Amino acid sequence: MTSITIGGPRETGPAVAEPAPLPTGLLVARAADLLGEAADLPQPGYVTVSATQHISLQFAPDHASFAAITGWALRFGGVVASGPREDGEIGCHLEFAYQGVTVGAYAYIPAAQPAT
Repeated sequence: MTSITIGGPRETGPAVAEPAPLPTGLLVARAADLLGEAADLPQPGYVTVSATQHISLQFAPDHASFAAITGWALRFGGVVASGPREDGEIGCHLEFAYQGVTVGAYAYIPAAQPAT
């Protein structure tokens, strides 16, 4: 039988300090590096960088965005999650880390319209 003891902070040693937040210019540079590494993948239509140390990639409200976001997940890691939203659209999301920054890729895709 194997047992694992999970200790508190005193047993694990001193806490590691969080890295200092990157200035906006460096976040933009990381976003540019990311887009450069993904030049052969479908590109987002909208990119934002945030002082909260996040890069967001918004893809088109189109069913092709499922495949686009999956391609990004295969390249950079992460898990693609999708599901219906209250407004009837389908949300598709991916989150991964890139050079110490959290990146979120997403699309809100209209549900298929019934044939008339």
